[in-house]
Amino acid sequence: MNEHMNFKQKSLRYRGSVTVFIRECALLILFISLFVLCSIFVDKFLTIDNIITILRQISFLAIVALGQFFVILTGSIDLSIGAIIGLMSIFFAGFIVDYNMTLGVALIVVFILAIIVGLTNGILTVIGKIPSFIATLVTMNVIRGIVFIYSQGLPISGLPAEFRMLGMGHFWIIPVPVVLMVILGAILHVFTKHTPLGRSFFAIGGNMEASRLSGINVKFVAILAFVLSAVLAGIGAIGMTSRTMAGVATMGEHMLFDIITVVVLGGTALTGGRGKVINVILAAMFIGVINNAMVLLGIDAYWQWIVKGIILLTVVLVDSNTRKD
Repeated sequence: MNEHMNFKQKSLRYRGSVTVFIRECALLILFISLFVLCSIFVDKFLTIDNIITILRQISFLAIVALGQFFVILTGSIDLSIGAIIGLMSIFFAGFIVDYNMTLGVALIVVFILAIIVGLTNGILTVIGKIPSFIATLVTMNVIRGIVFIYSQGLPISGLPAEFRMLGMGHFWIIPVPVVLMVILGAILHVFTKHTPLGRSFFAIGGNMEASRLSGINVKFVAILAFVLSAVLAGIGAIGMTSRTMAGVATMGEHMLFDIITVVVLGGTALTGGRGKVINVILAAMFIGVINNAMVLLGIDAYWQWIVKGIILLTVVLVDSNTRKD
């Protein structure tokens, strides 16, 4: 009887270990497999220039997705993130071109604006007890209205030439956006893994009531998640504005789906409490490789939407059906 129980316990422990291994390493294995297949079957994929292009293209997407990561980690969602990108882009350019602000002053002002938007989303959700889906849907539409009233839907150009360094510059052969992504990723990885505040986001997403009883300031941390989301969206917006050298009201309009796909593909549970910073960046690279390969193969861009939709649906289905494990 004891031998039977020991065998059963070992079997359950082994199955649990396999499940954990699959969850931890599945994305990396898929990414390596995809990269190898593209290297073999896609002409001009495995070149230094193309790899650098992929990394440059996904850098700001990854940075913005890291902001959404914190919100989803706490069990909420930020639908206003695309609108925030447009807000930051158009007002940053407007402050410089229309109001003759210096780059430094304009950056300070727009990031204060991002913090205000993040606080608004957080307060509506946490203090006002409005579901984050509704609260951020409302702020998304309000922000878009403000942006289009200010810009009339037209881009604002005339930014100083040195600003282009952020989006298109290099450190040796490594693009500046890639360096920024790596630095922010490293900082946020350490923050989430090795600080009490960083670990609080996981605790709240896992069990908010237990977190409150353990002494965590649940409201503060939940609101901070929305502030981080807005600030990181702002960093991404400034970087993308540097690429185009113009403020564009619609800059983040079609990014929301990609952002959520990257966060969920990176293993972040939609119910909160589980996720990794490094996996979010890896997921952005995975999506970047797919987009790049389809472009090199001459596949219509609209198919990218279909492929990413299937990927997101598959990941959510797998997560929903393995959560009990």
